[in-house]
Amino acid sequence: MAAASALMMGMTITACAEKEPTTAISAREGRDRVVELVFNTTKQLDVTGWWPRNGVAWAQECTPRSRGLEHATSSYSYDRWAPQGTDHIEDAKRVAKYWESLGMTVRTVNPTTHPTVFAEGGPVARAVFDTHAADQSYSVGATAPCSPGDSVALNKEDQAERDQGKVLPGDEGVVVQVDPPQ
Repeated sequence: MAAASALMMGMTITACAEKEPTTAISAREGRDRVVELVFNTTKQLDVTGWWPRNGVAWAQECTPRSRGLEHATSSYSYDRWAPQGTDHIEDAKRVAKYWESLGMTVRTVNPTTHPTVFAEGGPVARAVFDTHAADQSYSVGATAPCSPGDSVALNKEDQAERDQGKVLPGDEGVVVQVDPPQ
């Protein structure tokens, strides 16, 4: 449902606000972990056609320098979507079990019709699996812990690498637009 997608985005943006980095990993290590978790989660399901709905893994601001902190902190997020599966309840149970095996704390909302699974901890700060996302889709998303780094600078550096032809974690499945010759 669109509301769950909006909730996921809201959690992504606000959950890092005003927090100092909670782990010793770099922002890029966090990016790699969220991409890996999302891909490995989708492999738990008998669903095909996964795509990165919001494009690439992206950094967002946790704490800006403008708040008087010496250094900004940022957190990467990533999500993939697929056509909705047919066994929502079992799919949610499968994801919950997988995430629990990674040491994540898991809770499921609306478990009897179109479950949404939320998790915290383990290899990422938090994750969500929605069996009733917009356009009759499934969605899996994850957010890394806040780490030192300015989100604008991180995203610019990532784009510069892409512009040089490098494929970064989370770029898989992105359709590249090539400008026609003029």
